Amino acid sequence: MVPRVKYVMIISGAKIQSPALAAKAYANKINCTSLHFIGDGDFVKAHGEELADSFVDPLVIRHPAGHTVPRFDEKGLQAMLGYLDKIERDLARD
Repeated sequence: MVPRVKYVMIISGAKIQSPALAAKAYANKINCTSLHFIGDGDFVKAHGEELADSFVDPLVIRHPAGHTVPRFDEKGLQAMLGYLDKIERDLARD
C-alpha cells in the first residue's frame, strides 16, 4: 500500500488534459497541502492554474518568468517559507 501524500510543491505543473484520465484523477478535489509556482510567461500557465484549482485550498505563488524554477522576490520567499513552516509544524505533531 502506498502512503497518502500529505504535501506537494509543483513548479510549472499542468493538469492532465486527457478527458478519460482527468475524469478519474480529478473526480474530487485533491485534499493535500499544496504549493504551486506559476509563471506569467509559462506556456502551460492556463493548465497550471487548472491544476491548482483541483486542490483544496492551494497556495499559489506567481512569478513573471516562464516555464522555469522562479527566483523569488521578498513576498514570494515569505510565502514559500510560510509553507515550509506549516509542514514543519504539522510533522512535529505527527
